[in-house]
Amino acid sequence: MSFLAPLFFAALAALAIPVLIHLIQREKKQVVRFPSLMFVQRVPYKSVRRRRIHNWLLLCVRLTALALIVLAFARPFLRRDTLNTAVGAGAREVVVLLDDSYSLAYGDHWERARAAASNAINGLGPDDRGSLVLFGSGAEIALRSAASGDRPRLAAAVAAARPGASATRYAPALKVAGSILAESSLPRREVVLISDFQRGGWRGEEGARLPEGTTVTPVAIAGGADAPNVAVTGVSLARSTFSNQERVAVTAVAVNRGTRALRGGQLSLEIGGRPIQSKPLDVEVNGSVSVVFDPVTVAGAFMRGSVRASDDALAVDNAFHFVVSPAQPVRVIVVDRGATGGGALYLTRALAIGEAPRFETVVRQPDAVAEDDLRRASVVLLNDVAVPAALARRLQRFVEGGGGLLVALGPRASWSPDVDVLPAAIEAPVDRTRGDAARLGTLEFGHPGFEPFRAPRSGDFAAARIYGYRAVKPAADAQVLARFDGGAPALVERRVGAGKVLLWASSLDLSWSDFPLKPVYLPFVHRAARHLASYSEPAPWLTVGQVLDASAGAARSQPASGVVLTPSGRRVSMDEEGAEVIELAEQGFYELRNRSGDAVTAVVASNVDTAESDLTPMDPKEIVAAATAGPGGGREAGGSGQPVTPETQERSQRLWWYVLCLGILLLGADTVISNRLSKS
Repeated sequence: MSFLAPLFFAALAALAIPVLIHLIQREKKQVVRFPSLMFVQRVPYKSVRRRRIHNWLLLCVRLTALALIVLAFARPFLRRDTLNTAVGAGAREVVVLLDDSYSLAYGDHWERARAAASNAINGLGPDDRGSLVLFGSGAEIALRSAASGDRPRLAAAVAAARPGASATRYAPALKVAGSILAESSLPRREVVLISDFQRGGWRGEEGARLPEGTTVTPVAIAGGADAPNVAVTGVSLARSTFSNQERVAVTAVAVNRGTRALRGGQLSLEIGGRPIQSKPLDVEVNGSVSVVFDPVTVAGAFMRGSVRASDDALAVDNAFHFVVSPAQPVRVIVVDRGATGGGALYLTRALAIGEAPRFETVVRQPDAVAEDDLRRASVVLLNDVAVPAALARRLQRFVEGGGGLLVALGPRASWSPDVDVLPAAIEAPVDRTRGDAARLGTLEFGHPGFEPFRAPRSGDFAAARIYGYRAVKPAADAQVLARFDGGAPALVERRVGAGKVLLWASSLDLSWSDFPLKPVYLPFVHRAARHLASYSEPAPWLTVGQVLDASAGAARSQPASGVVLTPSGRRVSMDEEGAEVIELAEQGFYELRNRSGDAVTAVVASNVDTAESDLTPMDPKEIVAAATAGPGGGREAGGSGQPVTPETQERSQRLWWYVLCLGILLLGADTVISNRLSKS
């Protein structure tokens, strides 16, 4: 045993001082003669030169406690060579990091990678321990610290491993290896890193550090046949309507990241698993091409599509999957004063334009809004109307249930004061026909309704002239999104229950402003309707590694309970308690089904990260240098390395903590013993 601060042992000499004083102290004899005592009989007096110790146990407990405290301050530790004798000299803790990202499926790379892992396992000695970690974008421990008797299990884990669908990230694997090595008591620590060492997999993460003295052996799996490597990196979907049928035109992008140009290839479009179109594909080295397929009819919900290139040395990235469903229209009720909706002409015309989303608009008078209308609608627009109390209460239930309400004020607008829904109280009209007209000043561009207009020259709201508006007093829980140039609120929002309410202080027709004649009018109405309807276009695909929310998107109306069928056929049960999520780990189509499994509630396409298709390698020494950086550091296989310092050994063992705790416990025992002796 060694000590970092042996000078503290000088304090042990001080322990003898109270003992010596206790032993040699005696009362001094001083004779005082009194004449009156001369006739008193003398009693023999015996002087004791030294005192005797009456309780050896108590003294030993106290001295031992003080000695342990001094020992703790001396920072004891066992030297590495002592540990070597205890556990066997030269025993190693070896962690094999095997890259199972999909780029290892290129050519014969996976067979070579597994052979390298098997060689590392076969090279373990009888006293060594081995761990196998499979990593892609994350890291998974297949087997941890297996002793010599578990060597067949390590070999079986390597044989059972398969390349996955994820990309490469080295930092998670190095962190897992570091945690395994940090907990090991063996004297030698080694990491065998087997990968194709793609440049895109290393970002210079600062947190990926291995314990000091670790030996890192990189095994590069590179090279291969001189061949093209084509990847379908994405598709774009253009919707259109033909003969009252929705159609979609698919445009695919293919990139050649191989070492030879592709000549005479094929790019096919599959719908429902069947090829329906095929186009010729020629791509130069490091080049890309766009291929446009003829429009296809969207036959039904969750139509599965795939764009597939000819097979090459890396077939995983040759396919790109997507899901298309008929566009769900946003149903809007425009409540106007007249039966023909003439006052809402600009509103209805603006909502009739556009496909993403498509708005279905109906015009109703205030007394003609039926319950079925509200049940089918997502948004209600009140265009300068007096709202009866009965309709106001129905609109309150509509908003609380998740609907959206846009109230445009004008000279005739009114609202029942008994129904607390509006974001502001309506007050008297403000006339700006004399002098300068009011204009919009401050806008909250961070709000979804104004976010598209944040960039310069994306829309000028100040160009609209407002000749009249209603003064409003915002509620305490409302947010002012826009103000007129004089500071008066122009647009106010409030959340009521699960829905939202927007209050526009002026009209949305030509009665009080020329706003409907400005270019920003149409996109503003569209953004407001999308926001109130909480509309979000379903993503046609996701990427492996992303998280799928089983209660979101197309399955929002379905209960979260159910099952998810993965592309490989595995069934994952979802919890009945609220929303559940699942990480996409496979390429293909995920099906969300109800609890009984007989109805499909949603289909999600999952694609690989095409950045992994770039097989450009990096120098493995860059990763080794970053992972072993720091005081003492580690070393690459064959390097000289640095011996482990005494400070590091002491810090990893922390013997002082246990010694100090034992000393404190003895002091507590001393107190108990003293109390019992004093009572006796």
